[in-house]
Amino acid sequence: MIKNWMKGSAIVLTTAAMLLSGCSSSTGTKDTNAGSNAGSNKEPVTIKVHTWYNLENEKFDVVKREFEKQYPNIKVDFISAGDNNSNEHVKKVDLAAASNEDMDVIMFSSPAHYVQRIAVGMLEPLDDYLNNEQLKFDDEYAVNTQENDKYYGLPGKSVSFFVAINEDHLKEAGLPLPTDWTWDEYLEYAKKMTKQDGEKKHYGTYFHTWTNPFAMLGLVSNTENGYLVTDDNKSANIMNPAMRKSLEIRLQAEKEKSATPYAEVLSQKMNYRPQYFTQAASMIATGTFFIPEVGGTEKVPATFKTVFAPYPKVNKEDPMNATISSDYVTMYSKSKHKEEAYTFIRWFTTEGLMVQGRNIPSWKKANMEEVLDKIVSATANPEMIDKESVLHFLKNSVMIPAKNPPAFSAEVEKVMQEEFDRMMLQGQDIDKTMNAAQERIQKVIDSNQ
Repeated sequence: MIKNWMKGSAIVLTTAAMLLSGCSSSTGTKDTNAGSNAGSNKEPVTIKVHTWYNLENEKFDVVKREFEKQYPNIKVDFISAGDNNSNEHVKKVDLAAASNEDMDVIMFSSPAHYVQRIAVGMLEPLDDYLNNEQLKFDDEYAVNTQENDKYYGLPGKSVSFFVAINEDHLKEAGLPLPTDWTWDEYLEYAKKMTKQDGEKKHYGTYFHTWTNPFAMLGLVSNTENGYLVTDDNKSANIMNPAMRKSLEIRLQAEKEKSATPYAEVLSQKMNYRPQYFTQAASMIATGTFFIPEVGGTEKVPATFKTVFAPYPKVNKEDPMNATISSDYVTMYSKSKHKEEAYTFIRWFTTEGLMVQGRNIPSWKKANMEEVLDKIVSATANPEMIDKESVLHFLKNSVMIPAKNPPAFSAEVEKVMQEEFDRMMLQGQDIDKTMNAAQERIQKVIDSNQ
């Protein structure tokens, strides 16, 4: 399985060879826990923390200051390209590992990135550290990061998908804010909010290019089998009725011209942030990480108010599900400062996210209303965030923990994207698209067993 996954990436292959040949995987010692001054009797050490976040916008200066105040013998060096591009971030991490650079803590934005690096031995199991704290993971965190019966990372911010809507466009169309709706109703809203005459033209919605979730919009909220392969990783899941609905959603929006045309999204290399903030699209399905962004910054103030609706359902009678996932804060398996790295990981995924005040944490002991107040008040234009609709979503949605995809998920998503593009760009019908994707993905699964 590892061999098949690695063949698509020269960088990861180099990383894997380096790690598997020379990596020693030491475990935590009995005096290691997040509540102690790790390294207090030692010379100060500096840990290198790799992330994709824009350090200034995401207030990592505050994180650094508060952590070093609490743990004066541990200094933090954040390393980031600063562009919020998580895909470029993992390329740089892979290259750093292949080049034998020092790393201690690595953040990953998606479960796919996380499990792929577990497969090549890049990440250190944290179980001994957690056991030394006598910590019950499920009592502490809302998102389970276990893979192969081990915890290789702790969950950072909590991410649930919902819908951000331009309130001005909603009112112009004479539509109420949805509090429980289906994808069919979502498409009706998109059609009614689309305005393609006059000066201020805009589409009702925008769908980004990511295969997950935008080629599988109706599938991801399934309680079971919510991915392109079944939960046991043994079968392709394309013939699932919710997957058919996902493709129908995209085709209908394209046909009705209520979404930014897919060909334009690709050819112009569009990004969802500019599309929403320039008001070129009235609403987008996005994650809760978007909450502070709609409140603007001093450099880029918010110019309109955003309200939030729950994630749409496939059927009216379905529960109001929302997938909950997280980013992953992990320890590099070749870190030279593992105790200190673990101390930072535990602190950041609990107190640190509260101090940072930018995202909803996965830490169960956090007071969500206090967190939300802090997130909103820290923005340049807090009045542009409709806090009540966020709270309605958080309190009334059934949060479905996302399951980790298989290590070969990149191959699976590549196949799905190719068939999806044939459907959207070349007119391939939906049945042929599903049958071809089902057959090709099953071959990927079988080759990785």
